[in-house]
Amino acid sequence: MITDYDLIIFDWDGTLVNSIDWIVECIQLVAEEQNFIKPDQQACKDIIGLSLSEAMFQLFPTISVEQKAVMVKGYRQKYMAKPSEPNDLFMDTLDVLNELKRLNKTLAIATGKGQNGLDRGLDGTGLRDYFSECRCGDTMKSKPSPHMLFDIMQATNISPDKSIMIGDSTLDLEMAKNAGIASIGVTTGAHTYAKLSTFQPISCVDTLTDIFKR
Repeated sequence: MITDYDLIIFDWDGTLVNSIDWIVECIQLVAEEQNFIKPDQQACKDIIGLSLSEAMFQLFPTISVEQKAVMVKGYRQKYMAKPSEPNDLFMDTLDVLNELKRLNKTLAIATGKGQNGLDRGLDGTGLRDYFSECRCGDTMKSKPSPHMLFDIMQATNISPDKSIMIGDSTLDLEMAKNAGIASIGVTTGAHTYAKLSTFQPISCVDTLTDIFKR
């Protein structure tokens, strides 16, 4: 059960925040503007969790470094045009975080977002004070490298056997597996139960609230 763990590490997009559709739309729009073949929805979802630069290279493997920089800039402009606000959260996000804090759990974030994007999200949704540590894709090695998780565990002085990762993407669960910690998959974002289950999470849930039922 989730109460067996002292450190609960969350992904951001698709796990705490209902932002997957907006991310996909922004990627597709910037691809069209740059006259690239528009990737389909699932291809866009599959790269969520990577750093933005790595995501663009994976979606558009033939682009130059210069074209990648244009794509990254264009994506950020589009994504930032939509304000971050509390309504972006999944309906049960606050209830789950409040209950975990009541249980004296240490909460952290490991995300492929850049630091500026996460800061904007934390402030816009009002979640900043819930998290002791946050690690981002522009300052750490990209998922599924365990770098972010190792750094969080070191900073909090909590051992791997007392740490767990919760995320909506196979990248999240693969990162947890590479770090030697437990994971829970949530089907609210990028990937289905079938895909998430291949990385042997302790459970896959349809809502965050369900983490307390296992």
